Amino acid sequence: MQFYERAADILRRLEQRQGSIKTMTIGNQHLKPEEKRKMYALICETLKNASALTTVVQQSGVAEAEGIELRLALVLVHDLLLTKVGLQRQGANQSLNQRIRKHKAKLAAALAALKEELGVQSNADLVPAELRDSGSTFRHVRVNLLAATVDGVVKQFQDEGYELVDSRQMERSMAHKILAPKSRKFMRDPDLHDLLVLPPGTDLHAHPLYVGGSIILQDKASCMPAHVVRPAAGSAALDACAAPGNKTSHMASLMGNSGRIFAFDMDKRRLDTLVKLTNAAKCEIITAKCTSFLDVNPLDPQYACVEYALLDPSCSGSGIVNRLDALVDTYIATIGGQSAGNGKTAAGGGQEARLKSLADFQVSIILHAMRFPNVKRISYSTCSIHAEENEAVVARILQSQDEFGLAPASDVIPTWPRRGLETAAGLTKDQAACLVRTLPEDGTNGFFVAGFVRQKPADVEKTKQQLDAMLATAAASDAANKATKNNSNSSKGKERRGDAVATKAAATGTQPPNKSTEHETAATGNRRQPAPLPSKKKRSCGPKGYRKRAKVSVTQQ
Repeated sequence: MQFYERAADILRRLEQRQGSIKTMTIGNQHLKPEEKRKMYALICETLKNASALTTVVQQSGVAEAEGIELRLALVLVHDLLLTKVGLQRQGANQSLNQRIRKHKAKLAAALAALKEELGVQSNADLVPAELRDSGSTFRHVRVNLLAATVDGVVKQFQDEGYELVDSRQMERSMAHKILAPKSRKFMRDPDLHDLLVLPPGTDLHAHPLYVGGSIILQDKASCMPAHVVRPAAGSAALDACAAPGNKTSHMASLMGNSGRIFAFDMDKRRLDTLVKLTNAAKCEIITAKCTSFLDVNPLDPQYACVEYALLDPSCSGSGIVNRLDALVDTYIATIGGQSAGNGKTAAGGGQEARLKSLADFQVSIILHAMRFPNVKRISYSTCSIHAEENEAVVARILQSQDEFGLAPASDVIPTWPRRGLETAAGLTKDQAACLVRTLPEDGTNGFFVAGFVRQKPADVEKTKQQLDAMLATAAASDAANKATKNNSNSSKGKERRGDAVATKAAATGTQPPNKSTEHETAATGNRRQPAPLPSKKKRSCGPKGYRKRAKVSVTQQ
């Protein structure tokens, strides 16, 4: 498959939600190394310009004239009209290029007409405002301490011509000015010891340190949870909603590959990505389990020594800048003939209901982690800017139990200035000060982090009662659903039999039998019993300093 045909196939697979943009481009094993960045850029820019490109292709009639499907036409027209170099030559079908190139005048005229209709002057203005690059987020580089040292990475960047700026001598407000886009300056992060900060837009995907797993390209805000939970070397930790795995590998890095990490995710495809990424990061202590964290029994002996829990559950994603998934969502809406501005996250009742549902789920994840009897420290994070998912969730947790309290502000990224909100969440000023918030104006994605610490011993008997009640509720729900399904199937079967009898009666001129004389049997089935609590047989998490030498793999819970 040649370059543009493969690009069209990636668009098709994105429509079907078969993977992420980066997985299908940067992580695509079918692409040559020199093609990956080109493909990534082409896909992202085509998605950003999908609305305008679709209009141009349709108005010009070029796709129909040449018998080219829409996706292929979009990537070809993008490069033909919106790039300086034009159509790719290396790895591309030159016959196809020539077929589209001969229509350049017609396509350019359609583009000019669209710009006039929209009242815009430049091609950049054709991109919807919410999809444009803000240029505000720094390129954060997390040093993988399993493969390199911070000093070593700093020296390599300096050897390559980068100038190290002393962040200790600089006001935070000056960072954007000093680390301007395209400058060759960088600095150590003033808050996280294993993080470096480079100018926005710095591309390191082909850098030897990244390819070799010595550095991880991870936003600063996303690096905060591991520093808040701070699992000790030789201890046992868990990551409740782990995929795609950057936070999991960060814990392993801070632990020095000593101890054990249980990583849970119910999506097998995403968990496979975690396995791939954490193996590339040289992690040796991660046990990946394909299951919902809420289905994990906290009293199972194999988790008896788990002391740390990192929780980053599903959220609205409202804090993420230049979201790649937003590009895909907008593209799908565009080619589906829908307005990208009428999505599910629009303000109003739909937004409120969605945030409530997410908050309920987030609360359930935190409370479940607190049932692990030896867990003593928890980080909770979201990439959301909504108080409903952040401070309000924390307030609900504090009100619903008394075994855990907030970690003190001095223990939760204390040098970071932006803290939590008091308003409308029921938190005191001191409690809000224990929480961390970030916003795009800080040079990061919008994010929220809270730390919880155990302040009372676990009530194991209470946990057993809660689990028994949950199992009984689940079993009753399963039985009711099964009975409903059986009754529905039985009714449909009777209807089909009745229709057949009536048809036969009509054909033979006889009367169908009276229903009251039919013999009916009740549908029965085996009721699923709740899973028993595990036996008391002890299973060790491993001694202090335990190192799991085998690479990360997935187990079915």
